[in-house]
Amino acid sequence: MTANEEQEMELEALRSIYEGDECFKELSPVSFQFRIGDLNETKSFLLDISWPETYPETAPQISLDAFFNNRISPETKQVIISKMYEQVEANLGSAMMYLPG
Repeated sequence: MTANEEQEMELEALRSIYEGDECFKELSPVSFQFRIGDLNETKSFLLDISWPETYPETAPQISLDAFFNNRISPETKQVIISKMYEQVEANLGSAMMYLPG
């Protein structure tokens, strides 16, 4: 299966899983935003994820640069990003934005 076919399958699954969920935004077919936590929680944040052309064989880009996250310290952002990339490394080569079946 090509990377493009895998992306299409994962996109279809994401749309099905998160349909109507205000914590998920599809910014484009390869770019997504997840809100972790409730808006009024001080520990909530927005996670931006973009797929490169060769995803899932290569890692997605993960960012906490959204304005919403300005109140989070750079150190905390780095911890979150590091934990995310640990999961990326463990799942490289397969769909990783949801856990299939």
